[in-house]
Amino acid sequence: MTNSSIENNVGIIGLGVLGSAIAINFINKNIPINGYDIDQKALEKLSNNKINVYNSIHKISNECNFIITSLPSETSLINVCKELVNNDDLIIIETSTLPLDCKLEAKKILLEKNVSIFDAPLSGNRIAALEGKLSAYLSGDNKNKMETQNVLKVFCQKVTDVGDYGNGTVMKLIGNILNLVHNAVTAEVIALGIKSGLDPKVIHDAISGTFSSSGVFENRGKLMVDEDYDKEGMNFSTPLKDSTFITDLSKKYMMPLPIYQVALQYYYAAIAQGNFSKDAASVLKAIEINANVKRN
Repeated sequence: MTNSSIENNVGIIGLGVLGSAIAINFINKNIPINGYDIDQKALEKLSNNKINVYNSIHKISNECNFIITSLPSETSLINVCKELVNNDDLIIIETSTLPLDCKLEAKKILLEKNVSIFDAPLSGNRIAALEGKLSAYLSGDNKNKMETQNVLKVFCQKVTDVGDYGNGTVMKLIGNILNLVHNAVTAEVIALGIKSGLDPKVIHDAISGTFSSSGVFENRGKLMVDEDYDKEGMNFSTPLKDSTFITDLSKKYMMPLPIYQVALQYYYAAIAQGNFSKDAASVLKAIEINANVKRN
């Protein structure tokens, strides 16, 4: 899909941390983008930044063919779906990380409005979003899937078709298990290395790029080495929210997740120690306190 083929067709409902970064990708590529948010301040931040701002869900959904939803809660998604116009030319690209039951309820509501919906959760934080380096797990009916994929490619470096509607949410949740566990074990490795007398930068340099490494180790591990926890990345609100969804999914299928649940305890400790608004790399601070790790 060329830029001209989606001109004036795409809107975003939810211009928060991630939604606003998605909008900036369209702006940077000179693709017209429309937006709505319940928070007037969020609209004001982008209104002077080449985004066409709407003051109601009804209006934006009446004039756009594609609507990307980036929403913080189950209630917000259901409320948005109820306010969308009846329009068989409208396609919703739902990118939020929410429970599967909520996504299915959203589809049920939109079916009655003749509105199509794709479940396409995103992997990555605001930093990745601003750089166009998000990944999307696209799921839904084959009709209009290619066009939807092309819209996602405006702000994603990778879009994977994972099959039927709802598979995207499952894929996102299991991927988040890896994210959290990799982050926690990265902190353990760096803490043990420091306590054993190794320089944290040497630890990071030695492991990066090897078979033992991971994207989390190389990116979030760098924040741990630099003790740089104030970056606009991912604070603890997201993994804490997702932990409920992951636990519910594992309970539904009676799938034990002991490694994930143990790793999650570091997150609770980090939050209890006052790091909620810091990047999740600050789990290392919790481990350093627990193990009395001293840096030179």
